[in-house]
Amino acid sequence: MSVSPVLRALLRPRLALPARAVHSYPPESHVGPLETVISLGAFFVTVLVPSGWVLANMENYKKRD
Repeated sequence: MSVSPVLRALLRPRLALPARAVHSYPPESHVGPLETVISLGAFFVTVLVPSGWVLANMENYKKRD
């Protein structure tokens, strides 16, 4: 009985890839307070505002029309 090449490739054990070393260096430039405020503001607007909208209007979503 012959096994198709596709099935043989799926059943073949996969070799684990070697773990890559993690190198950390000091930052090349300092992150200033303005950049921090802008990034936290962007996070707030993109994540927390839509979540707050859904939670604030939960009763409207529960109603059956």
